[in-house]
Amino acid sequence: MIFPKRLSGQKPFSYPFYLFAVLTVLIGILLINGYFEIQRTRSQLFNILENEALVVIQGLEQNSGNLIAGLSQEHPPLSTVGIVEGSEDSLSIEDQLIERLINLALQMDQEAVQKKDDPQFLKDRIGRSGLTQIFFLKTDVDKDIWKTLPIALKTEPPFFQKVLNGKTRLAVFRGEGPLRKTLPLAVAVARRLGQGMILMALSFSEYVSWSRQIIIQNLLEDFSGKGNITYLRVEDPKGMVIAQIGERFFMGLPKNQARRDVHSGQSNLFWITGKEGDFLEILRPFSPGGKELGVVRLGLSLKEVNPIVDQNQKNIILMSMVLFGLGMISLFFIFRLQNRHLQKMKEMENQIRLKEELSAMGQLASGVAHEIKNPLNAISLVIQRLEKEFVWDKPEEQKEYDRFTGIVRNEIDRVNRIIGQFLLMSKPLDTKMEERPIIEILEYCLEVMEEEFRQKRIRVIKGWEGKGPIIRCDRFQLTQAFINIFNNALEAMPDGGSLHLTVKQFRSSEVGVQSEKKPLAKLTTQHSELSRDFVEISIADTGKGISSEGMGKIFAPYYTTKEKGLGLGLAITQKMIQAHEGTLEVQSIENKGATIIIRLPLSPSE
Repeated sequence: MIFPKRLSGQKPFSYPFYLFAVLTVLIGILLINGYFEIQRTRSQLFNILENEALVVIQGLEQNSGNLIAGLSQEHPPLSTVGIVEGSEDSLSIEDQLIERLINLALQMDQEAVQKKDDPQFLKDRIGRSGLTQIFFLKTDVDKDIWKTLPIALKTEPPFFQKVLNGKTRLAVFRGEGPLRKTLPLAVAVARRLGQGMILMALSFSEYVSWSRQIIIQNLLEDFSGKGNITYLRVEDPKGMVIAQIGERFFMGLPKNQARRDVHSGQSNLFWITGKEGDFLEILRPFSPGGKELGVVRLGLSLKEVNPIVDQNQKNIILMSMVLFGLGMISLFFIFRLQNRHLQKMKEMENQIRLKEELSAMGQLASGVAHEIKNPLNAISLVIQRLEKEFVWDKPEEQKEYDRFTGIVRNEIDRVNRIIGQFLLMSKPLDTKMEERPIIEILEYCLEVMEEEFRQKRIRVIKGWEGKGPIIRCDRFQLTQAFINIFNNALEAMPDGGSLHLTVKQFRSSEVGVQSEKKPLAKLTTQHSELSRDFVEISIADTGKGISSEGMGKIFAPYYTTKEKGLGLGLAITQKMIQAHEGTLEVQSIENKGATIIIRLPLSPSE
C-alpha cells in the first residue's frame, strides 16, 4: 500500500500512523466480534446437545425408577411394579444374576487353583467380590462350613447335593414366599480346576443391588450407539461404577483437572479432549423414582458439531477478511482524498506565497536595476570612448584589443538583460529568436569562463567538431543559461576536475535513442521527451554531486546550498529552456558528479 506523503512545510501529521491506528481498531473489532460469534455458535450447539442429554437422562431415570421401585421389603423381588412373579422380565433379570454368579464362581475357581486353595487368599478374594456368602465345599461336606450356611440352605437333601456327588455341574436355589426376603437366590457351581464346588448365596440387599445394576445396565444398553452418545456411566456416591457403556471412551478421557468447564444450562458441563476425540460430558445427579442413587456421566461426541463450528469459524474469518479489506480500501481512499485536498490547499498557499515573493522580488529588482543601470551605462560609454581613442599600431594588437572590449561591452549588455529577467521572473520571457549554431553559443560561453576554469584547474573536454546544428534561439538567454550551469559546475569542483561537453543531434524517428548516461541515484525531468528533431547538449562535471534531498528542490526559486547564493540560477535556467520549448534533465550521483542534459528543437532549416 502507498501512503500519502506529508507535504513539505506542512504541520506534522503522520498519515501512516493514523491509518495503522484505525486499521488496528478495525482488526480488534473484527476479532472480538468473530470470537464472540464463534462462542455464540458453539454455545447454541452445546445447548442443543445438553438438551438431548437431559432427555436421555430423564428417560433413563423414569424407566429405571419404575423397575427399581419394586426392589424393596414391601414388594417381593419378582413382583415389582409392572413385573409379576414368573414374568419373562423378572426371569430375565434373575437369569442374568445367575449368569453373573456363575462367571464369578469360574473366575474364583481359576484364581484359587493358582494360589493352591490358600485359605487366606480365599478369604481375601471373597471379601473383594462384593458378596458376603461364598463357600468352597469339597465332596465330603465340611461340618464347620455347613454350620455357617444360611438356614434356608440347610434342607435335607440340600439343593446342591447332586453337584457334590458329581451328578450335575450347576444347581440353582430360588427362594419362594417369605423366604425370598431372606435368601432370594443361591447358585452352586462345580469346580473345573479344583475339587468340590463353589456355593454363592445372595442376601436380599445384595439381590436388590445386583438387580438394580442389571436393570440400569440393560437400560444403558438400549442407548448404545444412538445419537451422539459415546459413553454413559452411573456411579454410586462413593464413585463405584453401577453400570456403564462405552468403557473404552471413558477410560481414554483425561483427568478432571484437564477438563474445561462449559457454562451452559443447569448441568455440570465439561468439554473434554480425549484419545478418541472431543466430547461434551454432562454430569448430573441420578435419581430414579425420586431417590438419589448417585451420579450419571453422559458423553456426547462432537464429531458432528466440530465441522459445523469449523465451517462457521471459516465463514466468520472470511467475512472478517472481506470487511477488513473493504474497510482498508475505504480508509485508504479517504486518506487519499484528504491528502489531495490538503495538497491542493498547500499548492494554493505556495502559489500565493510565491506570488508575494515574486512581487517583493520585482519591487526590489526595480529599485536595484535603476541604481545599477546608471553605472553600467557610464561603463559602456567609457568602453566606447576607449575603442575610439585608443588605436594600436599593429593589427594583431588592435584585433586583440577590440576582442576584449567587445567582451566587456557584451557582458554589460548581458548584465542589463539579467536585471530585466530578474524583473520579469514572474512573467513570460520576451525572447528574440534567431537562427544560431549551438556550438557557437557554447564556445562563446567557454571563452567568457576561460580564465575562471584556468584558475580552478578545471579541464574542459569538448565533444564536437565544426559549428554543429543550427537552432532558433535567443542567444542572450541561452548564453545566460549555459553560464549559470558552468558556474554551478565550477562551485561543485573547488579542487579542480573535468567538465565534459557533448552535442548530439537526433531525429524524430530516433526518439527512443538516448545518449549514454551514468547510473542514476535519482532523476528529475521537467518535461517529456521532444517529439521532433532536436539537439542534445550534455554537460557533465566530476564534482560533489547533488544530495538526494536537494534533487527535489533544485528548480525551486531561492533554494541554494551556497552561503551567498540567491537560489535563482537553475530556476531562471529552467524558465529559459522552457521558453525555447526545450527540456532540462538532471542526473546525479552524490560525491561522483552531476550531469545536465538540455534538449532543444532544431531549426526547421536543419
